[in-house]
Amino acid sequence: MDPTLDPLIVAIPSHDGRAAIFTVLELRTISELLGRSTVVVSGEASNIPRSRNVILEQVREKYPDRASRWMLWIDSDIVLLRQSVSAVVEAIRWAEAHHASIVANYRMASGVNVLMAHPDHHHLTDDELQALPDYGEVAMAGLGFAYLNQPLPYMFHADATGEDIHFWRDHPEIHLHCAKQIHLGHKKAVLLTS
Repeated sequence: MDPTLDPLIVAIPSHDGRAAIFTVLELRTISELLGRSTVVVSGEASNIPRSRNVILEQVREKYPDRASRWMLWIDSDIVLLRQSVSAVVEAIRWAEAHHASIVANYRMASGVNVLMAHPDHHHLTDDELQALPDYGEVAMAGLGFAYLNQPLPYMFHADATGEDIHFWRDHPEIHLHCAKQIHLGHKKAVLLTS
């Protein structure tokens, strides 16, 4: 590892302290390929927005002199597939070189893609996603997998709109680019009722 490079901050919000083991295992490979140490910051709270805030509080404590910090957000139910590890490394390098944020697509519990073409919540269809160029810009996305220069003073909101939608609306200056070569699984828990 190159001690002159900033460590890769990986933020894993969780409501129960658990995360997808395959994702956690692949973080070491990503770290090795980047030549950087990895600092995993986890936050456990009653909901994901609060968990994100716990994580940001920890990062602010570690970097009190920084207004922002590059961070890789990976939700605890996102499965990073081994075949996408090199694509994640490439995307992180691309984001930093272009001072741009990257997101990757996954399906939500409803089955639709998490990437949005417009701020009006139009989720990209499979055909629209296919037509998008690699690192093409998207309007919004879930924060289940996102690498961005995170503003550290931010406080995530917990309401029906979703903390990720609030975040992108609060930060229109952050431009999102889709890393299409990253393929993710999503183990979304769904409550079954009778």
